[in-house]
Amino acid sequence: MTALDLDFIRKAATRRQGTGPARSLDKMTMLQLAKRTVIFTVDAAGIAALMDAAREDIPGLTTNRIVQTVANHNPDVFWAIARRDQFDIAAPKGEGFLAVLPLTHEGARRLIDGRLDTKNPDLEFVARQSERPAGIYVWAIHAKGPTVAAIPLVLQKFSTPLYQGINIYSRPITKEGLRVLEPLGFTPGARYDGLFAPHLQMLDRSHEMPPPKPVPPDPISVRVVRSMDEMARVMAIRSAVYMGEQHCPFEEEFDGNDFSATHLICHQGREPVGCMRIRYFADFAKLERLAVRSENRSGGIAGRIVDAAIELCRKKGYNVLYAHAQKRLLGFWEQRGFERMPGSREFVFSDFDYVEVKLQTERHPQRITLGEDPYVLIRPEGQWDVPGILEMSAGRGAAAQPPTM
Repeated sequence: MTALDLDFIRKAATRRQGTGPARSLDKMTMLQLAKRTVIFTVDAAGIAALMDAAREDIPGLTTNRIVQTVANHNPDVFWAIARRDQFDIAAPKGEGFLAVLPLTHEGARRLIDGRLDTKNPDLEFVARQSERPAGIYVWAIHAKGPTVAAIPLVLQKFSTPLYQGINIYSRPITKEGLRVLEPLGFTPGARYDGLFAPHLQMLDRSHEMPPPKPVPPDPISVRVVRSMDEMARVMAIRSAVYMGEQHCPFEEEFDGNDFSATHLICHQGREPVGCMRIRYFADFAKLERLAVRSENRSGGIAGRIVDAAIELCRKKGYNVLYAHAQKRLLGFWEQRGFERMPGSREFVFSDFDYVEVKLQTERHPQRITLGEDPYVLIRPEGQWDVPGILEMSAGRGAAAQPPTM
């Protein structure tokens, strides 16, 4: 959504360059003219007044209520523009505005792949004022005459440490919009998180980020079991803990559910030290068979495994997790957010007493749904954000069909 009047800046650029024909606007011209403007935030009434004034120039402009709601969620969304010589600090009144959407990671992904409803954005995808966004989308611009030059001032607002290095995206719908944004560094085509959108413009600001400090590798890793070798390690850990230490009979430990479950394995360095099993039911997931080798129980490994299991279940769409806690270990589960279920039953199996515990958590914003790309749904378990081997095979195309009888 863009409405711009460039006559004033074209004339200023012509005067600056001499009497020859006007050339495309350059960044220096814009910055010089920006000194004659001011930008400021306004209340709900100020937003409504500026939006109403813009509707004559911007067809299909979203409603005042939607913009006010988003600005209430994050005040950095809406910036009013005025000429400095017309500005009264006692009664500030805007002559134009620039509105942006600071997007979360999922919001930026949806912007690039086209799923973000920019006319009525879900606040789940808009970062709050204190939250570092993943991308900034130029939502709407309404500026005429010299107020156009305030656009760089608004963009400079997003150079603070919270916003430093965050790319800015736009979808200009007029040639005038393109002529203003291009001198500021916007180029055709936008990318984020491995996605690409040729219909968007992007101001690449990644070079503004300071070089990252080297982070030593985490010696502890938790991942989904994907091979028979890793499954053998899981069985060895559980045998040592449950059969060796707790004297559980073999047939009770390996109960027939291992091939209908997801298993997690934890390594410390290259050494397998812990594991867990997850089984899935209609409206909850069950965490079970948590085991950590005795010599590795002082480093918080059990908590790391449970946290990884919770995250995996949330990404699969579960927000209710259930477990059987040995009564002597109830405090550990409570530290991870689990609570003893109201009216929970106490019971005994394999010579230990247990109690039912449950965790009610938030749904993951990036949970897997039926709306996902088919290639995402065939990626390896827990690696839905990384292209898998099957989608790489798509480059071969479909095989010729055999003749029918």
